[in-house]
Amino acid sequence: MTTILAIKDLSVTEELDARAMRAVRGGFVPFMPVFSLTKIDSNFNASQLIGQTQNVVNMNGNNTAFADDIKSHVTSTQNASNNIY
Repeated sequence: MTTILAIKDLSVTEELDARAMRAVRGGFVPFMPVFSLTKIDSNFNASQLIGQTQNVVNMNGNNTAFADDIKSHVTSTQNASNNIY
């Protein structure tokens, strides 16, 4: 197997033999965590569940005999949301 190394940003270019190539040092190798060497699947499933229960009981006027003009007003609200960013 033949590998060609081309360094184009030098003012002088020169073909190197195997011994000269072994003497080449330098460069930059970024830190690579171990997990980056394995296949990473970028697909994921994030399921979310909201379970809500609301019981509203209005017992205005129970056990009242001969009551007149009993008014009752009940307003109930319930909200929920799931967000994935």
